[in-house]
Amino acid sequence: MRPRLRLLKRASDSLLVDAQEDPSAFSAFYDAYADRILRFIARRVLDPEVAFDLLSETFAKALERRMQFRGSSAAEEQAWLYAIARTELSHYWRSGRVERAALERFSVTIPPLSALEHDRIESLTGLNALEEPLLEAMRGLPDEQRRAVELRVVEDFSYTDLAAALGVSEPTARARVSRGLRALAVALPPPVHDDAVEEIA
Repeated sequence: MRPRLRLLKRASDSLLVDAQEDPSAFSAFYDAYADRILRFIARRVLDPEVAFDLLSETFAKALERRMQFRGSSAAEEQAWLYAIARTELSHYWRSGRVERAALERFSVTIPPLSALEHDRIESLTGLNALEEPLLEAMRGLPDEQRRAVELRVVEDFSYTDLAAALGVSEPTARARVSRGLRALAVALPPPVHDDAVEEIA
């Protein structure tokens, strides 16, 4: 039985299958997909800090649920991981908050990004090249959403300061930002690279 299991493992090109038997192998899975998942998320939230938090929760959920993966190929594990990322995005767009349930179960705290990390994410994801398309797309937003996005994304207001500036509650401020970002994600040009899974995700 054991030789057969080893043979099946060699026939699989899924890093997640390796991590099912050896949790320490999950780091290779993270390294293989972190940048492309970060691009996928950042182009939809337009905020490096939020994007990194969502990335962290996505991989925490993947680690937690790795035994539920039933595929055996890289394509299948990519699709499985993108499905988790889309779910995390959906939670964020509905609530304006990053769900940290899996991170909390692992007792992981995400520190604020340094300026260098912030710049790296902007460069990696192409956010620093979106200024003109972003400004054009923002003109099409309802006034309350446009102002919320301007203060949060362009002027880097905290949600507490944003709520005070808009004269609304913090949940309302978060909702305006998340609705505006969702509309912008649809309006902005798609990323240009060869990640076919991301294009259809």
